[in-house]
Amino acid sequence: MTGRDPEHKLLKEALAAITGPRKNKYGPLQDVPPPMLKIVGPRGVGKTALLTWTGREARPLEVDRENLAWLPSGQAKDELSNFLSKMADIPGFDRKQVSDQEYQLIKEARNWEHGQPLIGDFEGILALRLRFRPLMLLMDEVMHYNVEVLGKMLHHSQVLIDEGWPLAVVLAGIPTLDAHLEKMDAGFVYRTKDIYINLLDPAATRAAVSRPFTDRDVSVTDDALELMVSWTDNYSYFTQVVGREVWDAKEKDSCAEIDVALVQSVEQKVWEQRMGIYSSIYRRMFKVLSPKQARKVVAAIEAAPEPLTPEELCACMAADIDLDAQDARETYNQLLHAGLIWADGDARVHATLPSFFDYFNEENER
Repeated sequence: MTGRDPEHKLLKEALAAITGPRKNKYGPLQDVPPPMLKIVGPRGVGKTALLTWTGREARPLEVDRENLAWLPSGQAKDELSNFLSKMADIPGFDRKQVSDQEYQLIKEARNWEHGQPLIGDFEGILALRLRFRPLMLLMDEVMHYNVEVLGKMLHHSQVLIDEGWPLAVVLAGIPTLDAHLEKMDAGFVYRTKDIYINLLDPAATRAAVSRPFTDRDVSVTDDALELMVSWTDNYSYFTQVVGREVWDAKEKDSCAEIDVALVQSVEQKVWEQRMGIYSSIYRRMFKVLSPKQARKVVAAIEAAPEPLTPEELCACMAADIDLDAQDARETYNQLLHAGLIWADGDARVHATLPSFFDYFNEENER
């Protein structure tokens, strides 16, 4: 969580909003809650960790939270039924506050094996639940959700938010998340508040590498810390790789201090794991482009004096590798999914891992 203070602030504000005062005990909030939040970033930068952190923050505030990473194609109905059944088990439920029809809906949802609840029941069940407790839906890996069911869920959720009920929705995914949401053709999605995360700044990287040691009274020499940081590229996943390997070496040798010699002893293990990430991106890339096309795309990104917009990169691909506009855009989305590139909040294209380009160029010189 080091270096994520702005993101923490937005997520805490969402929690504070849905725990605010209501118009009456079982009514909507006095103030309309914030729009849905969308966390977008490449693989390995801490999106899931942010969702987990948010769930922990919600607990002492008595906010119910549901961590979702489901709705893959072909399983959506069963997964949705399980979810609605859980939602119908309402903490603080007061039978006097619901109509007979509403109570029947709850009973049927709790026993979905005898008649599966439908997506049309989603809004009704959540509306009942929100009378009694605030709720935060944490939806991870959203680019893999079933589009039809996801669209209806988000539509119903937005209706409840617009009506002022204490509901917050956080969507997380890699940069293809936007293209996935566009398939729903849902205008309200464009009102989301976006959180774009990628590489850490250098100070956050140093803290991420050193704190697990210093918090446990294990000292780290300055030279050892700088060496560890130099292997991370400010990439969250690499901080975990480096830290874990050094920690294991410390435990094995029963060291009280992390010095350069100890860090150097794990260099090969660290680089093997780095190469594993690079080769994974490399393989995914060549499922999209030929080697010649890949070289031209990488060269275009590297040669640009300023980061390109998605439209500029698509134009480069259309010109350099002979694609029409539609194929260029589809190729761009596939490269996002492959992890080669990502687009930030300013709609500029960056290398997901700048050091990958060094790996790519070395591989293509062989």
